[in-house]
Amino acid sequence: MSHALPMPASLAWRTLGVPRRGARQLQLAPRVPGFRVLRELGTGRRSSAWLAQDEASGGEVVLKLQPALASTLHREWEIAHEAQGAHVLRVHDHGRCGEWAYLVTEHAQGGDLAQRLRCHIEPTQALAWLQQAALGLAQLHRRGYVHRDVKPANFLLRADGTLVLADFGVAARSGERAMGLQQGKVTGTPRYVAPEQLQGAPASAAADVYGLGVLLHELLAGRPPFSGETLMEVLAQHLLAAPAPLPSAFAELQPLADRMLAKEVQYRLPDADAVLGQLAQRCLS
Repeated sequence: MSHALPMPASLAWRTLGVPRRGARQLQLAPRVPGFRVLRELGTGRRSSAWLAQDEASGGEVVLKLQPALASTLHREWEIAHEAQGAHVLRVHDHGRCGEWAYLVTEHAQGGDLAQRLRCHIEPTQALAWLQQAALGLAQLHRRGYVHRDVKPANFLLRADGTLVLADFGVAARSGERAMGLQQGKVTGTPRYVAPEQLQGAPASAAADVYGLGVLLHELLAGRPPFSGETLMEVLAQHLLAAPAPLPSAFAELQPLADRMLAKEVQYRLPDADAVLGQLAQRCLS
């Protein structure tokens, strides 16, 4: 359900990066009727996230807020709500307070995979997380959507250890045209972006598989398959360079990594269900 609510006059915003011309500044915690804000969780280029208490249920939730005129939160709500499943972040509500849009989601208390990658990860745990990440993406792909920003920071962990897919801000329908390097803008995060995304190809589930392949390599090897001192070096390696092999201890997983990181889409696993199929075959072999 979407609501339009009045905005208290005392609300002032810290600068958010989009849109630059209309940026506001936040000096105080936001006030959204029905929620008691507890603390800020983080501020990104497009939005600000706050831990809050739902006054009706007493439970903790996350409020994600953006300037309403440039907000993608309504679309995020629609996509996440349609793709709801055990491994997709639960969305509870969305709406607007004056000039600001908000999205209410569950609070995944275990942090994200980007934080976990700073520490040693056991191989069995890495494969369990890969499977759960693929399950979350499969929910999206089955409904005709592509996430387009698969990376560790967009996989969150619940208190019970369940991994969930989050942040649908740049998700698109399969086949939707994206901008590439030739237009001066890349959709996604450079370390995880598929070669065809750099070239402005239409959105496809195979691009998410590529990002998942980068994540697989990072989980098992402790580093991404491509590295470089500059952004353009990293992007060029996605386009031209062979990925670094997995450590010898994971040689049996090299064929899976190769099929996830294939440069040409026709040689890559087509979607997350195909990845799950390969993982299931490995468990049965």
